[in-house]
Amino acid sequence: MRKKFINILNVIEVMNRLEKGLTVEGALFIDSDTHQLSFKPYHKAKYQPGYYKRPKPKLIKKLPWGWLKQSVRNNILHLSVPIDLGTAHTMNIFKQSANEANNALIDMELKEFC
Repeated sequence: MRKKFINILNVIEVMNRLEKGLTVEGALFIDSDTHQLSFKPYHKAKYQPGYYKRPKPKLIKKLPWGWLKQSVRNNILHLSVPIDLGTAHTMNIFKQSANEANNALIDMELKEFC
């Protein structure tokens, strides 16, 4: 019977996780240079200290048919209108919601500067 050895990259990280009883996810492959079976653990951000989580968008205004939120980069207007209302009524709701969202953005900027 022939023994097979596995070359483990980042052995300290792998052993620390195994000592804690945690799983180790990674890739098992044959190294092209040494022609040995090698294991490379994945570097998942959720396991590393100082993991950066993106902040959730801030609610600016709750609208009758949706909401207006502000993320780090974008202003997000979400509207959801039932199909049963018809095209004309739906278009009117969209216009009213867009006007309310515009007014909310103006009010927010005025509060910041004043």
